[in-house]
Amino acid sequence: MTEYLIDSLGDMCPVPNLKVQAKIKKLRPGDRIVILTDHSCAVTTIVDEMKRKRLKTKVEEVENGVWRVVISMAAR
Repeated sequence: MTEYLIDSLGDMCPVPNLKVQAKIKKLRPGDRIVILTDHSCAVTTIVDEMKRKRLKTKVEEVENGVWRVVISMAAR
C-alpha cells in the first residue's frame, strides 16, 4: 500500500483537483491519496469527482477551515 500526500494549502480551485487527478493515475488497489486543503469548494469538487470514479473518500476538518480528504481504491 502506498500513500500519496498532497499539500494543497493555499491553492484555489481547480488546482487541488488537478493535483488529485495527476496522482490518481498512479493509484493501485489498496493505495490512498491524502490531500490537505483550506479551500472548501475544493473539498466538494473532489468528493463529487471521486464518487463518479467510484473511489472511496473520507473527509475530516482537522482544524478550523482546513480539511483532510482521504481517497482510496479498494483492495482486490
